Amino acid sequence: MLTKWKLAGFASLAAMALTFTTSPAAAECVIGSAPLFDPFAPYKEPGSIIHKDSGFIFPATVAGFRRECEMTTDFSGNNFEIGYLRDFEDHEIAIKIVIIHLEELNAEDHYKIVKPDLLSQYSSAAVVSEGDYFVSGRPDIAAYQGIFDGDKGGVPWHFSVTAMDYGYWDARLTASYPLEVDTAAQEAIMELITAFQWQTPASEKTEAAAP
Repeated sequence: MLTKWKLAGFASLAAMALTFTTSPAAAECVIGSAPLFDPFAPYKEPGSIIHKDSGFIFPATVAGFRRECEMTTDFSGNNFEIGYLRDFEDHEIAIKIVIIHLEELNAEDHYKIVKPDLLSQYSSAAVVSEGDYFVSGRPDIAAYQGIFDGDKGGVPWHFSVTAMDYGYWDARLTASYPLEVDTAAQEAIMELITAFQWQTPASEKTEAAAP
């Protein structure tokens, strides 16, 4: 039986997923080198963004991917999302990375809550595989992954979601690309995961430093 804390966690994450899909005003992407405000400073290197609450670093370019925007967040600090894109033969490989704080939910719980919303974004969506996922070089991270086929605008599409449990913080990586470039896309995604795998978010939410 689910505890009241776990049920609360499910409700919280479901609400967040619904917010991101139904209310654009709740998440904002600021394009360009001079955003109106910068809650993630200081940067550790030119062009990098740091999620101040977890310490997770998002470079402007990494493993052949370019950061899609300056920031995407609900501004609570508990749910931060940012995108990366990589071009391949006139196609785009799209990645969304989310850093989120959940209560009493493991990686599989996280995955199961976001799965229905992800599937709803494609026609004829079907599960290719799903189950525990091993993050190479990081046996300390519990992860769960689903891989899917679908149709987007009449084009066969491939997409996946990987949920990772770091403890206080959880992460989610969603990948999306045309099925035609599946092999190249999988190699590119592994390069991105390898580039990020050395990072470990803070063990708890950190407070912003005083100006």
